Amino acid sequence: MKKVLFLAAVAAATTCSYGAGFGIYEASARGNAMGGAVVGDTHDATAAYHNPANLAFSTNIMVAGGFTLINPYCDVEVDHRSQDRMNPGWFFVPTFYASIPLPADFTFGWGNYTEFGLGTKYADHWDLAGDTQQTTMEQMSFNPNLSYKVTDRWAVAAGIRGSYILFNNHKRPYHGDSYLYDTGYGTLSAPDAYHLHSRLNGDDWGMGWNAATSFKVTEDVTVGLIYRSQIKHKIKGDFHLNGHVSGTMAGTLHNVPYEYAPGQYTVLPSVPTSQDFSQTIGARRRASAKLTLPESVTLGANWNVTPRYRVGSTITYTRWSSVNSIHFKIHGDGGYGYRQRFSWRDTVRVGFGMEYDFLDWLSGRIGYVFDEDPTRKSHESTMLPGGDRHIIGTGLGFKLTENLRLDLGYNFIRMNNEHYYVRTHDQRGNEQKRYVSCHNGFSHLVSATLSYSF
Repeated sequence: MKKVLFLAAVAAATTCSYGAGFGIYEASARGNAMGGAVVGDTHDATAAYHNPANLAFSTNIMVAGGFTLINPYCDVEVDHRSQDRMNPGWFFVPTFYASIPLPADFTFGWGNYTEFGLGTKYADHWDLAGDTQQTTMEQMSFNPNLSYKVTDRWAVAAGIRGSYILFNNHKRPYHGDSYLYDTGYGTLSAPDAYHLHSRLNGDDWGMGWNAATSFKVTEDVTVGLIYRSQIKHKIKGDFHLNGHVSGTMAGTLHNVPYEYAPGQYTVLPSVPTSQDFSQTIGARRRASAKLTLPESVTLGANWNVTPRYRVGSTITYTRWSSVNSIHFKIHGDGGYGYRQRFSWRDTVRVGFGMEYDFLDWLSGRIGYVFDEDPTRKSHESTMLPGGDRHIIGTGLGFKLTENLRLDLGYNFIRMNNEHYYVRTHDQRGNEQKRYVSCHNGFSHLVSATLSYSF
């Protein structure tokens, strides 16, 4: 039983090391198309995400709902050996927002959106199936805000962020490893003996907060600032390990005692031998992992150059260094634990965007974002491709009626080529390093938001 728990602990720990920043900033079609540069000037209920202080300047009840579809993929090599493309398919990220003006210059805002997440899927028998084969982490924020218009030019807001995380991971522990058996006179080995599948899943609720402000420098220039706190999660769930270890152990034993008559022995200098074996493994244990979602500060400015032409910029500082480790535990029979340490860097994300009203009912938008990758080459995993990201956005806004608006957006993400080492462990717990190269990394994002003002 202890051997099974040891296999489970090593399998879980080497699986769940987050290998890249997993922030998601796609909260509305207009914001996506303009590179997130709507912090100073948000026209609708999506301000509940972009800058809830902006809600204080609204006079109507507003609602907005939409989604973003995300499809990341890249080509992968392991130790200079080409693998099948990493392509998990499309991920659906829903959003919903609402705002209600209150007496005494207060406004209530509500936002449901995603701030963090990841998803990867590799071929069943790729060379690092023992590190990860398929992983998803889905997060949703539930964010009530209260904003207050201090003056006609200045507003502030504060809110609570409830965070729900759902985590799932599949892998093939020790895929491709040989089974080794120490007889005391030599080691027998069976190649590719491990036929195991593991599944780790769990969820958790966490709590954080946010504060924001918005100030109109002039009638046409507005600046905004929003702070989002850390959120600490302790993900709890189940770990399953199933399959079998089987094969033919072969090798040469040396200096083996041999009884050739009762009570009479000799030593054989070498004895070639082979032996068939099979062991079924099945385990289900409670598991947990501690994870901290980082704090961030976003500053933005918007300028209405003319009644039809608008530009904006934004910069976000994220303290990824606070994600210094993830502590895994497999519970039961004494349990096992493992702490995966990181050396992540704090990052900056910079975005620019512009918007032009071609007609009274039609607007066009473009934007650009540079997003730094927080990971280091010596602390990577295959759960999410690394590399700095360049994001180009474009979109259209349609005024369908006086109160109803539809925004559409498309973003193309180009991830820089990345080369790094992944740390894995063999069946005895010994650490190994594999050289991984991710290139031709891209993502397509398609988004839509429908907003209504009563």
